[in-house]
Order: sequence, then structure tokens, then C-alpha cells
Amino acid sequence: MANDTLQTLAQGQICRSMAGLGNYNYAADGRSGVAALAGNLRGGVHFRQIGEFRALGDGRLEGEFEHMFVTEDGSTLRTRDKSWGVAVPGTDYIVGGAAYTVVEGTGEFQDFKGTFRSWGTFAPKEGKAILRYEGQICRPA
Repeated sequence: MANDTLQTLAQGQICRSMAGLGNYNYAADGRSGVAALAGNLRGGVHFRQIGEFRALGDGRLEGEFEHMFVTEDGSTLRTRDKSWGVAVPGTDYIVGGAAYTVVEGTGEFQDFKGTFRSWGTFAPKEGKAILRYEGQICRPA
């Protein structure tokens, strides 16, 4: 596997660690953008918000996104995501994260399924975010 990926065989599945960092930049619309990725998920990602964020109370927000990850070798991973965020009092920042559910993959991600997560800090006024990815996705052995 590319990208220094460590795979493990568990319960008849081959699993791939999803660990890395995303440096996100939002487009002028504030609903989409791109990110550079480091870690074992090296490459880039395009993302777009689906619908509007919903207020859950206590300053918490929830929304949906789609991501298209593209690694250095051209493999792709498309996800549908549930995102959440909480405003940091006294700042312009939001702490949040997402659960990325795999919809489709090509290349090294062919037949992989599952959900991985991220968490990090968003700066909406600056149109930037830094996120840390973690988890694993699996495919049949």
C-alpha cells in the first residue's frame, strides 16, 4: 500500500489506519474548500457543506459535509460526514470534529468501508481550520 500505510488483518478484514493532519482553507462561499493532508493520508481533499448547520443548544452546531480525498498516488476516497462544533467563549474560534463515513473508494481505497473521525479548531472569519484524523477503515480480506 502507498503512503506508508500499516494494514492489519482482523476478523477476515484488511484494515487501514487513517491518521494524519488536514490544513483546511475555505472558499469565498464559506461552504466549500480544499485542504492539504499529511500523515498516512498524504494528498489533498475537497469538501462541501450540504444544507445548513443546525443549532443543538448550548452553542453546539451540527452539519453535513461531503469530502473527496485524493492521495499522492491518485487513489480517491469519497465520504459523507456528520460534523459538529462548539464556539470557544471569548474568541472567534470553534472547536469541532466530524465522523467520515466512506461512500466509495478507488485505487488503494477500493472496497474499503467504515467511519473515521477528526477533531480540531476552526477559524471561520479567517476561512481556515486544522484537523487531526484518526481511526481505521476496512475491506474484506
